Amino acid sequence: MTDNNRRRYIRLSTVLPVEFFIADKNGKKITPWIQGFTHDIGRGGICLVVNDLWWGFWDKFNRTQNKIFLRIKLPFKKEPLFLEAAIRWKESEELKKFKQYRVGLEFISSKKKKAAPIFRFAIFKKVAPVVVVSILTGFILFSSFLFWKTNRLAQENRRLVSDHIEILQKNSFLAQNLKDNKQAQEFLAKRKNQLGEKITNLEETISNLKKEYKELKDIQKKNQQQSLELIALEEKLNEYNQRLDSLKRENEFLKSKIKEKKRLTAEIQEEAQELKGIKHRVTEKVIAGMHDWIRHRQDLVKGLILSYEGDSSLREVCFTYDQALAAFVFLNYGEIDRAQKVLDFYLNQINQGKKIYNAYFTDGGVFEYVLHSGPQAWIGLAALNYREKTKSKRYIKVANEVADFLIRMQDKEGGIVGGPKVSWYSTEHNLDAYAFFRLLYKQTGKREYEKVANKVKKWISKYSYTQYKIPINRGKGDSTIATDTYTWSITALGPQTLYSMGMDPEEILKFAENNCKVTVNFEYDNRKVKVEGFDFAKAKHAARGGVISGEWTSQMILAYEVMADYFKQKDTKKYKEYLAKAYFYSNQLQKMIITSPSRAGRIEPCLPYASSPYVNTGHGWRTPRGSRTGSLASTAYFLIAYNGYNPLRGEFLDVSLKIKDEK
Repeated sequence: MTDNNRRRYIRLSTVLPVEFFIADKNGKKITPWIQGFTHDIGRGGICLVVNDLWWGFWDKFNRTQNKIFLRIKLPFKKEPLFLEAAIRWKESEELKKFKQYRVGLEFISSKKKKAAPIFRFAIFKKVAPVVVVSILTGFILFSSFLFWKTNRLAQENRRLVSDHIEILQKNSFLAQNLKDNKQAQEFLAKRKNQLGEKITNLEETISNLKKEYKELKDIQKKNQQQSLELIALEEKLNEYNQRLDSLKRENEFLKSKIKEKKRLTAEIQEEAQELKGIKHRVTEKVIAGMHDWIRHRQDLVKGLILSYEGDSSLREVCFTYDQALAAFVFLNYGEIDRAQKVLDFYLNQINQGKKIYNAYFTDGGVFEYVLHSGPQAWIGLAALNYREKTKSKRYIKVANEVADFLIRMQDKEGGIVGGPKVSWYSTEHNLDAYAFFRLLYKQTGKREYEKVANKVKKWISKYSYTQYKIPINRGKGDSTIATDTYTWSITALGPQTLYSMGMDPEEILKFAENNCKVTVNFEYDNRKVKVEGFDFAKAKHAARGGVISGEWTSQMILAYEVMADYFKQKDTKKYKEYLAKAYFYSNQLQKMIITSPSRAGRIEPCLPYASSPYVNTGHGWRTPRGSRTGSLASTAYFLIAYNGYNPLRGEFLDVSLKIKDEK
């Protein structure tokens, strides 16, 4: 056969095992089943290859008299294909070890449709490697791109945090320099004023002496006594003139120093103003990164957010209190769907007849089979804050469940016990409960909730607040200093209510400052930064030394904002003082910002739980392990304070660090 005739049937080079026999034109079998294989497959036929064909069989491949019946097994197909084909050409070739026979077959017209799977399989076999290689290549390229992008993002986030810390340190340095210069100016001005008075008095004295000297000289007599008096007066005049010259020189020096200090102050103010614009832009990015860190760590199936990142023993744990804080953040940023995912988890627990425990795994399993009043109140507050924001009653069932639980925990005096299996009382838990019932009454108008809130407040007044050396007890009969009881007294009750209870909110904050304020050297990524913030407890006599709590320092920042908000229309000076304190400790705390230790967290900025790992807080638990452990509670509470939101009263303040940063 010619090459042209053969080319009609050669399409795709594919090898398949074939069983066949030759039949005469009447379909009578004239050979046994013979094994061969395909060499080429076309849309209408195949090239059949047989090695070492039995003697005499080759002549039976007669195109005019005989035809071939085939049985071909295709992969992925249960039953073999039975086909009938006509012989169109044949050839043989003597190879080194055997003789090879090739036969061109064309499927009988009525069987071509049945043979179509062979051609499709041949196409698949030819195209599949190319497709697979393309997909793998694409996947490798895409993975490489993602790896490059993640690395680049990680580097950018690390650089962003590093720049932010550097700016904050420079800002602190300039602020201190400005303060020192102003103090120096005040001192020099005071000294100059004192010199001015001395110079005036001395000039007046000298003027009087000159008059006296002139009078003596005019009436000078010849006696020695008068001459001696004149000489003494002249000496006195010289002495006073020398003193006056000295004072005038010192006065000129002070004038030049004051001028120099004014110039330096102006330069510092100018530099600080330039830095302010840069700081605002960088802070904006860092704050957005902290928000993203929380968002990216939310499990989109269960809705829970990991509480820690960096401590392997807590890597899949989600504390209920932390979930409430995350819900507040989402509500603050208008991410209603994300807040719903958090609250849906707890609603589903209630719908399934389950309790609200202190902590869960990300898959929804219980991590800590403990029921405490505080976490209950906070998830209830999150449900009420959701209603305050959206006006929806979607999670009223959660609030009702929490209310029922806390009422069961309330004793005859109104105090909320720590939980169903404990006997201790926590001031913090009772402040949480008061805030919860106050907001629940506001939303529902049910008097029973107002009564519960008032009973809790009465208990707090009796057992938590004192007129002794320590103004706030940690709990009933427990005078341990806990910083959060001071901050939440301000944010839960408010300054006005505290005054009505005989407690001075300003003195409360002063006590916290005098006893819980610490300065530490925070070490991270080969950098050491001096940071001022607040400890979990009175750190003065603690063997561990001072430790800054990221969450509780954020609570102090919010308490300062509440006080600034309270004094805004009452006392401008105090308003500015409290807002300045909130701003100062916000800048201090931001020096502790770290980058997420995992790529899942995208190396984004977050705050650690504390300035030191695995130390005793003084309240029965330790800080997490690891120097790079990001904390949801610290990061979320900082964002809440930064935005000027009071979750314990479900309201935004008229003042906030965000507003101040934008000015």
